[in-house]
Amino acid sequence: MYEDITVTPKENSQVEITGMISPAALAPFRQKALEKIGQTAKIPGFRQGHIPEQVLVEKVGGAAILENAAELALQTVVPELVEKHAAQYIARPKITITKLAPNNPLGFSILVAVRPTLQLPDYKKIAAEEIAASNSAAEQEKIVVSDKEVADVIEHMRSNYAHQELHKHTEAHHDDTAANHNHTDAELEKHKPEITDDFVKTLGNFNSVADFREKIKENLLQEKKQRHLEKRRAKILEKLLAETKFPVPQPLIDYELNRMIGQFEEDVRRLGLSVDSYLSHIKKTREDIQKEWLPEAEKRARTTLILEEIARKENLRASSAEIEQEVRRLKSQHADLDTAQVEGYVSHILTLEKTIAFLETTTVKG
Repeated sequence: MYEDITVTPKENSQVEITGMISPAALAPFRQKALEKIGQTAKIPGFRQGHIPEQVLVEKVGGAAILENAAELALQTVVPELVEKHAAQYIARPKITITKLAPNNPLGFSILVAVRPTLQLPDYKKIAAEEIAASNSAAEQEKIVVSDKEVADVIEHMRSNYAHQELHKHTEAHHDDTAANHNHTDAELEKHKPEITDDFVKTLGNFNSVADFREKIKENLLQEKKQRHLEKRRAKILEKLLAETKFPVPQPLIDYELNRMIGQFEEDVRRLGLSVDSYLSHIKKTREDIQKEWLPEAEKRARTTLILEEIARKENLRASSAEIEQEVRRLKSQHADLDTAQVEGYVSHILTLEKTIAFLETTTVKG
């Protein structure tokens, strides 16, 4: 059906496919175009779907029919050519008609972004080195909670309690002046509660002051451990990024940028603000935000591609049961979500999480 196919690698991990479709191969699509146009065309004296070809050509124009035929032909040709010459495509192809004239071959160009070829560094070694560094005595000594840190949390809680009590007092007395008053240290100190067994029992499931302090310490310790793990994860990914160089297809960067902006707009609306008003307040435009966030979007796209390649090499993937469980959870919160799209998204995210977990537990055999 097509001929003179040329495949040319382009910059930024793109491939251009060019070729021709002969007039004979295009003829059946011209007939389909006539039928399609005839179904909707309104010409006085003729019923839709029963308009003679000659009348239709005179009224609609031969150029319009030829354009429709070309589009129908390319709808058949493009998927086959992309699958054959750019199987690792990652975005919708950009199709351009380069030549279109009656009784002549149809010339076309297909530009498609493809998954780049990655030369991964020794990712197991990188991960193992960062894990060893994070498990060093010096780093582990940082994951402790001092008595002072516990005391600071309690003091902060006492101050918040005092502010709330003073606010209640001013509201009860309808004292607008007092409500806007900055309370003195003496006033705050007067309303700070004493930390007693009876008082801490009013705050939650605490048996005593000692139990209260111990649970604060446990929470602080868990927070420090989580920050330690996040820091270690970030170092592993940063090292992988530094040692893996490859072009990132623009559609992937655009996808990440759109996700970031979408999340930003959702967060602003959740605060009860309009996005335009918020941008005006911070004296920025959407274009400013896009420009500022572009490097981070590229970094995210690059990180995702690296993790996907590691997952492929290590045969890591989410199980059907894991995907099904997460899909059910998301659908319970958003019933209108498209199941097929959610499954694809969940599978991708869970696989990335498995890959990160794999890196975080890897060791290098000496």
